[in-house]
Amino acid sequence: MADDSFQEKTEQATQKRRTESRKEGKVPKSSELNSAVVLLTAFVALSLTGTRFFAKLSSGFRIYYQEIARMPVTTDDMQHYAYLGAKSVFFLLLPFLSAIMLAGVAAGVGQSGFLWTFKPLKPSFSKMNPAKGLKRLFSPKSSVELLKNGLVLIIITSVAYDAIMSIKDTFLTLTHEDVDSILMFIASSMLKVGIRTALALLILAFFDFLYQRWQNQRDMRMTKKEVKDEQMQAEGDPKVKSAIRSMQEKLTRQRMMSSIAEADVVITNPTHLAVALKYDPGQMGAPIVLAKGARLIAQRIKDIAKEHNIPIYENKPLARSLFKLCDIGTRVPPELFQAVAEVFAHVYQLKERRN
Repeated sequence: MADDSFQEKTEQATQKRRTESRKEGKVPKSSELNSAVVLLTAFVALSLTGTRFFAKLSSGFRIYYQEIARMPVTTDDMQHYAYLGAKSVFFLLLPFLSAIMLAGVAAGVGQSGFLWTFKPLKPSFSKMNPAKGLKRLFSPKSSVELLKNGLVLIIITSVAYDAIMSIKDTFLTLTHEDVDSILMFIASSMLKVGIRTALALLILAFFDFLYQRWQNQRDMRMTKKEVKDEQMQAEGDPKVKSAIRSMQEKLTRQRMMSSIAEADVVITNPTHLAVALKYDPGQMGAPIVLAKGARLIAQRIKDIAKEHNIPIYENKPLARSLFKLCDIGTRVPPELFQAVAEVFAHVYQLKERRN
């Protein structure tokens, strides 16, 4: 038989393999998608709040420089001014930073769902192996990553260049503008270029995410033996299951045989089948099957019945019907009530004669 290590991984990963892989942090995830979402969110947030942010910032600096001549310059005062300035800048940046943080979290959760694990951070000596490091460096996956990064760089550079060239004619008109207008033009141009670049990166990152999902599914593939071993582990060894089933059947048969002593009558085939019935008119709505069996078990039921002086009644059709329709511990079905009632009537007559 061929070595299992050389078997091809042609089978899709089982649910157990997927769950274990997820616990280890091996989920399809594109870092480019996170970066693209965060970058696009940052540029959009700047375009929406940038004017207000810079207006308030410049207003604060203007007031500061106007009042600086009348401000005390002790160490405590300077620390207080620095605290006020940092606090003001923080609250100005808070909506912008919150939007970026939420975008990053949403991008991560959207790709892999909520996942909390420290296993990827656990040190692994196999990762420090220089031979394996070189193998990973020259692996097909590394080549794909290199080509992908080169393609991303080319496309983003082209998009940014096209965006800059689309506004080049406006540069000549800036010579007649004041400093504020020039700064506003530069800021708006940078935002336009940034948003276009981020959108291009987002589209590329989406395709990268699809590739990462495909790669993840491919990496989790299993050999046929792995699938078989996992099924055996989940369901248990067939030999062990067979032994347990045999033991359960033996215990059930022993309980059944011990209950025959409580039977009122045993109906037989007469040699192939035997069914033991019990009926208490005060407590039971219908007779109950205490035991049943064929061939050797049927003979054993009759032997126990003889030991306890239990009547044995021969009725081939009724014995076959009871054996087929009734399970041990169940009541006799309504369609057999009449036939069974005749049997019990005969049994009661025998008891009266003996008495």
